[in-house]
Amino acid sequence: MSHYIGNRGYTIFKNTLSDQQESKIKTELCVKPYVPKSTNQQVKPFPIYRESGTKYYLPKFYGMQNFGNIVENKLTKYEICSHDLLFKGQLRPYQDNIVSKYISTIEKETKGGLLEIDTGMGKTVMALNILSKLNVKTIIIVHKEFLMNQWIERIEEFIPDARVGKIQGKILDIENKDIVLAMLQTLCSKDYAPTMFQGFGLTIIDEVHHMGAEVFSQAFGKVVTHYTLGLSATMNRKDGLSKVFKMYLGDVIHTEKRDTSSLDVLVNVIDYKHDAPEYNKVKLDRRGNVQYSSMITTLCSFQPRSDYIVSLIHVLLQTKTNEQIMVLAHNKNLLTYIHDALKENGTSVGYYVGGMKEADLKISETKKVVIATYSMASEGLDIKTLTTLILATPKTDIVQSVGRILRQKHEQPLVVDIVDSHDVFKRQFLQRRRFYNKQNYTIKRASHENALLDKYETFLDKRMSAKKKKEVCVNSDSVSDGKCLI
Repeated sequence: MSHYIGNRGYTIFKNTLSDQQESKIKTELCVKPYVPKSTNQQVKPFPIYRESGTKYYLPKFYGMQNFGNIVENKLTKYEICSHDLLFKGQLRPYQDNIVSKYISTIEKETKGGLLEIDTGMGKTVMALNILSKLNVKTIIIVHKEFLMNQWIERIEEFIPDARVGKIQGKILDIENKDIVLAMLQTLCSKDYAPTMFQGFGLTIIDEVHHMGAEVFSQAFGKVVTHYTLGLSATMNRKDGLSKVFKMYLGDVIHTEKRDTSSLDVLVNVIDYKHDAPEYNKVKLDRRGNVQYSSMITTLCSFQPRSDYIVSLIHVLLQTKTNEQIMVLAHNKNLLTYIHDALKENGTSVGYYVGGMKEADLKISETKKVVIATYSMASEGLDIKTLTTLILATPKTDIVQSVGRILRQKHEQPLVVDIVDSHDVFKRQFLQRRRFYNKQNYTIKRASHENALLDKYETFLDKRMSAKKKKEVCVNSDSVSDGKCLI
């Protein structure tokens, strides 16, 4: 047969292809990330196929869709777990339906696919249930150590009899194991024999949206298994490279979004202004494009703004004594300043940033204020007691960040959104506001001075549903003051 599935993917002999087919491969499998013109970034396309003198090695699902899915499977027969992996837990009805849908889909010809599951809805538990049902040797790929530790904890809880191995740095512990946790960076940086992973039957990739990047996508050519499962709360990449991991792993089998219609989420928008020239300066490059990163750095180093955030936290702790607050920012220097200022005043505060030991992260989870980076909050952070979120620096995509305070039902989760006076940051807020409106969150707004006095005005967007407008006006404290702005 001219093509087959092997240890390096969907394999085709070159001498069986027409010039047109070869051109198709080289064109469609050479991808380039989209970047806005305003950033002035130079990006180069990169190939997601490999070749030898006689063969092309293609992403499995791309090959099946374009060159036929009835092919010889030359993958070495995977290992069945030495004993049946017993799942000790009870799935919720919606989780059971998702697992059944995935299993029935891969038992057909697809053999793999993606599950797009909102944060806090149990995608790890569902993946372990799938793993136990297939009962094959499995490799789970993660990109952060704290995610690896979370998986190990969940395995010990739900499949305690599983033998667990690890691939991380110099550690290569895969023999006589049922489940192996692999660090993505290690897989990408090392060369392995094509037969190294031939005993694995299932590949699970957590936070699979990262796999569209050029460096991380290299792991696909090293681990090729009979079954594949990609997990994420959002499969869409802004650079357009979601198609990369879909070519390797398959399409989205199921999407499960949290029903927020019954959640009474409040967003307090704070308009922050200051007269200082160093704060208001707009930094441009030689071509007149805004230097966004430099402006974020300026915000983070502007002490009056940092002191304001500390004061705001103190006000929230006084008025919401039973709440647990998470503060998010891009810059660790700002987080350090806020942490130290709160600690000096006797506030219960802890860090949640990259590079921390698992034990220290656990301690931080118990604090009244958790200081974290956006990157840590976007994936894997699992603190069910969080009720309040402060966006200390501007960000466009906050879906997963907001999801961290919705993992359990609370009386009224609160998002504090600080909007700086620069045009570039105001435009970013418009993106966030669209998200708030889509979720039917209640939005209130105040100047930074009035916010400290809890003097917010209810903000009603004209795109808000009539039902929501009525609810907000009836319940708003500002109605009696004539400030319900329909």
